[in-house]
Amino acid sequence: MRAFLRVSIRHVSLVATLASVGAVSVDAQLPNASTAAFAMGGNFTAMARGFEAVAWNPANLAMPGRPFISFGAAIAGGNLGLAPVDFTMLHKFSGVTVDSATRVSWIDQARLAGGQRANIDAGLTPIAFTIGPVGFQFGGSVYTNLNLSPDAWESVLFGNAGRSGGQPKTLDFTGTSVRIGAFSAAALSYAHGIPINLTNGLLSDERAAIGITAKYVMGNALVVAEDAGSTFGGSDILLRFPVILPDSNYNGTLGNGVGADLSLAWSGGPWKVGLLAENVFNAFKWDTTVLAFAPGTGVFSPDTNGTNWDQVSYNSAPKSLRDIVAAQAFKPAISVGAALKVTSSLTLTADMKTTLGGDEAIVIGPKSRFGIGAEWRVLPFLPLRAGVASVTDGWQAGAGFGVHVLGVEVGVASSIRRVGAAQQSGVMIGLLGIGR
Repeated sequence: MRAFLRVSIRHVSLVATLASVGAVSVDAQLPNASTAAFAMGGNFTAMARGFEAVAWNPANLAMPGRPFISFGAAIAGGNLGLAPVDFTMLHKFSGVTVDSATRVSWIDQARLAGGQRANIDAGLTPIAFTIGPVGFQFGGSVYTNLNLSPDAWESVLFGNAGRSGGQPKTLDFTGTSVRIGAFSAAALSYAHGIPINLTNGLLSDERAAIGITAKYVMGNALVVAEDAGSTFGGSDILLRFPVILPDSNYNGTLGNGVGADLSLAWSGGPWKVGLLAENVFNAFKWDTTVLAFAPGTGVFSPDTNGTNWDQVSYNSAPKSLRDIVAAQAFKPAISVGAALKVTSSLTLTADMKTTLGGDEAIVIGPKSRFGIGAEWRVLPFLPLRAGVASVTDGWQAGAGFGVHVLGVEVGVASSIRRVGAAQQSGVMIGLLGIGR
């Protein structure tokens, strides 16, 4: 079974397409509802006001400067990345055939990196609003991680003819894996002011508040797969790709649980400080009674052809896959931020965040972040925003702007994130924000 592929950018983009299969919809199960926060690199804990504060710092709903009523709708954004062969490399061959030498270099890079990876994290907030110190947000988020083993990546680029282009070779797909998860969450926040005098009158208008957010989280999609020794040979294909996925009775919900966030806010003079403890408790877990196991086995040869994707009991899945599902939970995270109003039109911010939990814990976006951001209202109705941050194994930068007229804002933001060898690009749009 000798295969020679004429590879163009359209073929290579299959990797990105596979990564998004099953994605139904970013820092957590409650998605970011702020284009300003996205543009400022996530440095927003002390600045969030109105409906944005539900996810970022609910204590701010009892602080000076927040609108009495705010409303947001149709707010969506996320990040997409490939590594080590990223979109910058692919773009050079847009619409043309990728030459053999380039494909060989891409395979070498993937072997050094342990495989070719694709990642997506995204969020959507259909509605969020606040009335006084009370806020509500409903939204969904998704993550998708695909890892192709070096041999699997070679098969995408050359088929089973291999990089040599000579006699067919046997390619081993061990190490190829897929992770997909999607969630929706409804959150209700309340903030209450507290008396405080930390500076003994040194700073004017000193205020403080505490906030709490109660969340109900639903799991909407889950796919966990690990190749267990599939091979692509000269005359046959052996498939060994076990998968955990929703069973045939899937009704849109694969798990649920309640959780809570706690927060503090303080302001005095030109300074604002915020602290958010996410998932002080979170009881979400996948419901394994509505999950199934597909063996993903098959043989294709001159004498035998057939596959087995029939769903069987979840308990029949390999323990290694069941352990991954059991480890998936929302772990506690701590964010601390400060904002300084330098002038009436310029505000600077700084944030630090860290998330606890192992490698299989549910983390949408980087596990840690430390950075600075700025908002400059070059005109009263035109806020310009930017920010940079050091994140887990890399960095990110963002920029964006809003058009704010009569209390209504439309915002746009973009970002670049470098994590290890992966370059991720992101965009976020907020079509309607009232009272921000």
